[in-house]
Amino acid sequence: MLYICATPIGNLKDITLRALEVLALSDIILCEDTRVSKNLLTHHHIKYKRLVALHEHNENEITEKVLNWLGEGLILTQISDAGTPGISDPGARLCSKVLAHGFKISPIPGACAYLSLLSVAGVHTQSLFYGFLPSNRSGRHKILNTWRSVDYAVCIYEAPHRILACVRDIFECLGPKCEIIMGRELTKQFETIKKCNIEELLEFIEKDPNQQRGELVLILYPTSKKADALMDSLSATQINTLNLLLQELPPKKAVTLTHKIVGGNKDILYNYVINLK
Repeated sequence: MLYICATPIGNLKDITLRALEVLALSDIILCEDTRVSKNLLTHHHIKYKRLVALHEHNENEITEKVLNWLGEGLILTQISDAGTPGISDPGARLCSKVLAHGFKISPIPGACAYLSLLSVAGVHTQSLFYGFLPSNRSGRHKILNTWRSVDYAVCIYEAPHRILACVRDIFECLGPKCEIIMGRELTKQFETIKKCNIEELLEFIEKDPNQQRGELVLILYPTSKKADALMDSLSATQINTLNLLLQELPPKKAVTLTHKIVGGNKDILYNYVINLK
C-alpha cells in the first residue's frame, strides 16, 4: 500500500490523527526534503523507521525502487515539505506508475494552500487551480491573456523571487481593476491575507519587502466583461490620442494622459490597450 499524505502548510498542529497513525506505521516515508520532514515527525513524537528523499530531480529513479518495495509488501507513505503531494509538488509521476502496476494507493487528506485561501476568498463561482505560471514573462503573458474574460476564479502559486514580476504581468494583462486575493505564509506567524484590485496589491508589495517573502498563493476573481462591452463608446479622438501616446509612453501613463486631454473612462481605455496587445 502507498499512502499519499498531506502535511501542514505552516502550523504543525494542522495535521490529522489519521495522518499521524499512518506515518507511525509506515515502513518507509518518502520525503521531499528529509530535514523538513524530520522536524515534523520529531514534533509529533513519531519514531519513523526509514526516510527516503523523493523530489522532482529523482522521482523517476525512486519510483522504480518504490515498485520493488511495494512488491515486497511494505507500507509506504509519501509526504511533501508542506501541503498535499501532487499539487504543484512531486508525486504525480509516482502515483501514475504505481497505479499502472496495480498497487493500491490511498489518500490521507489534509492541508492545501489553494483550498485554504479559497475557503476565505468568498468566491461564488467555479474555480480553476492552475499552479505555478511560467517563469518567463512571455510565457506568463500568454497564459494570463487567456483569462481576460472568464466567469470562474483562477488560483496560482508563485515563488517569492518572482512575485513582483508576476503581479506586474497580471496588471498589464488583466488591467488595474482586476480583483485578486493574496495569501502569504498561510497559517504561520506572519500570515497575510489581502483582497483588493491588482493595482493596489502591486503598490502594497512594492512598499513592503516582507510581502515578497514566504509561500504565496493568489486567486484571481472572475473578470468582468462589462469593460469590453463598453469599449465601443470610445470616440475616434480618444482612440487616436491613446494610440499616439502609446508610441512614446508606457500604457499606464498613456491612459492617464489620454483621460486628462480628451476624457474617457480609464478602465475602458486600459482595456483597449490590453486588446491591442
